[in-house]
Amino acid sequence: MNPIKTPEMLSLSVERLFLSVTEPLDPFVGLKLLQIVQGLVDIAYTMGHHDGGGGAHAAQPCSECPFAGVPPFSG
Repeated sequence: MNPIKTPEMLSLSVERLFLSVTEPLDPFVGLKLLQIVQGLVDIAYTMGHHDGGGGAHAAQPCSECPFAGVPPFSG
């Protein structure tokens, strides 16, 4: 199974945005925070990739979901 990799453009965008936001901080603190945020972005991208996979592997709504029996909108 191939590991899911966050697209390079997304990683660069997050890095550029986060480093500009943390610029007033100590550089070491900014880089450590960037590592944490980049890890969260990787996790979120992987989860979204799995959830949006479609087919038999798509996430099914739980029984508690108020829209569990409602067909998808096809506008």
